[in-house]
Amino acid sequence: MGVEEKKNRLKKLVGNEQFISGIYNYCDRWCERCTLRTRCLSFAMDPDLRTEDSPRTDPDNEAFWQNIHENFQLAFELLLESAEEWGIDLNAMDDPVAEEMERRRERRVEKDPLQRNAMVYAEEVGKWMEKHENALVEAGEGMEREIRMELPNHDPIPSALALHDAVEVVRWYQFFLYPKISRALMGLVEDDRDMIDDVLGTAKITLIAIERSLGAWQTLGKELQLQDDVLDMQIRLVRIRKELGNRIPGALAFKRPGFDE
Repeated sequence: MGVEEKKNRLKKLVGNEQFISGIYNYCDRWCERCTLRTRCLSFAMDPDLRTEDSPRTDPDNEAFWQNIHENFQLAFELLLESAEEWGIDLNAMDDPVAEEMERRRERRVEKDPLQRNAMVYAEEVGKWMEKHENALVEAGEGMEREIRMELPNHDPIPSALALHDAVEVVRWYQFFLYPKISRALMGLVEDDRDMIDDVLGTAKITLIAIERSLGAWQTLGKELQLQDDVLDMQIRLVRIRKELGNRIPGALAFKRPGFDE
């Protein structure tokens, strides 16, 4: 589908009452696992973007990068149309004072301990997975053998699925927390009442991601018999969750479009 076709399709879909307005603003971007993806305009524009059997999941695949390029063109053309409609001059020079204020806010957020802890967590996940790679492989192979043996009164499939899902969850949210926390903190620093919903919504999906990660680590510890080894990761997440909750106390009460209605 070319850029012009995508643009026309988007304009037709926008008015469809099937889609929940803004549902994609505060989700975890995990379309494969989402029960509301058929009501998401973002997913409707490219429903096979994240499916497991799509060639686009391969970063080296030409179709994947062609799609990225076309989506950029689509966004740029729609931006030009909207700017003209609203009388916005995209060629106007940015305000140097505003730019300096923005840089100061970014530096302040980058130095925030909460932000740093989220990045450290992501790094530690990578180290943990590397350290226990053999244990994960051996556990998977052992479960496969048990499945083939078809032992009476023993079904290893639930454990195999639980282990697979736990690894997927941990990996999916590994680098999710850092940018979301950054976005929420930037909203707090800007102290703009018009951004309060974005701060709350972003913080809420981050807290949800943390809770899911905690549960996944619990499963990993149980299935691999490494409860002590996952404890450090869980403690890191609990501390991040507590601090984020203290900074943005109303986050969990925020109603995300579609998900909490």
